[in-house]
Amino acid sequence: MPEATRPLTVETWPAALGVQGRVGDWMAFFYRQLAEAPWPAVLAEWVQRLIPGVMAAGTHGLIRTAHAVRALDDAETPLRLEELAAALAYWAAYYHALPGVPHLVGSLPIDQALDHVPRLGRDYDPRVTPRDFVRLLDTHPGFPAAVDALAAPEALTTALGALTEAGARLYLVHASRYPLIFIHAVTGPATLRSLLPHVPPALWRTMFAYVWQATAAWAAAFGGDATIAPWPDAPVPASQGEIVARALDTGDHHAIKFVAACLQEHHIHPRPVYLQAALDWSTRLLAARPRSSAERVAAGLAIRWDPVEKHLIELGESEVPGAPQRAAASPHAASTGMVTTERTRTGDSGFVAGERRRQ
Repeated sequence: MPEATRPLTVETWPAALGVQGRVGDWMAFFYRQLAEAPWPAVLAEWVQRLIPGVMAAGTHGLIRTAHAVRALDDAETPLRLEELAAALAYWAAYYHALPGVPHLVGSLPIDQALDHVPRLGRDYDPRVTPRDFVRLLDTHPGFPAAVDALAAPEALTTALGALTEAGARLYLVHASRYPLIFIHAVTGPATLRSLLPHVPPALWRTMFAYVWQATAAWAAAFGGDATIAPWPDAPVPASQGEIVARALDTGDHHAIKFVAACLQEHHIHPRPVYLQAALDWSTRLLAARPRSSAERVAAGLAIRWDPVEKHLIELGESEVPGAPQRAAASPHAASTGMVTTERTRTGDSGFVAGERRRQ
């Protein structure tokens, strides 16, 4: 974490919300907050303030906070308190409010509501961060109204199951184009489930509404025209143990978090789509090992920022080889692993092969 430069106070913090360069100041601020009050009280107070910006760094603020809380719930230690401070600081510094306040006054179920969300209709340039691309929704007409077309949930646990199931479908439909992006359509809502018991019930529906808004934003910014429903219950060609082993073999933190989220949701809301999605991501990563970093970015398996080497990946010429095109797979095609677009074809491995160049 960067060092603090300008101390934040209870009076001055609003001006620093969403200012990424002040993440060190936020870290020091939350250290003090957690030293002065029990962590559940700090969590409840700040989740209420931060949830409108849940899209922060692709919902990673929410995800990291939920993992920190899970560890603290097991045992409170100084290191785990420090991680909660870091998680909340990250969320606050990367705070990203989407257009509109979600009220959920419609009548549509989640799958139909997602299909109803208007798409941007333009290709993602990997030279731009996903969060900057999502900001195009700020001027995208119809997005707030489409978010509100969702019916208010009658039972939150059931609604979360429907939302994570829809996220897994979104992932599979777009796995040959933006697999890394749509992983977060599952991991974000899944971590909300684990966080809810630690915040006041009065906040639950508001939190669900904002997480739904973030899922709708993924669909609007990166989604194609293919519908996500209905989804075929195709058999999964691996056991749960094999799916976990494959995720661990990748050594990829997204694969591990994704398989954990998918198995959690499958246990609560049993649907083959969770296992299909978890297996697909690990399969793609393992098949991509011989590829260069730039090729992984072009295939949607990574973003330009390398979190290990801490640098931007160079992509080369203006036309990125193998870059995903504006074509989405049908649900049946995605589930069988056979997806064809003008430039790419996936085989039985589910991995996007190199570009088929025209002669």
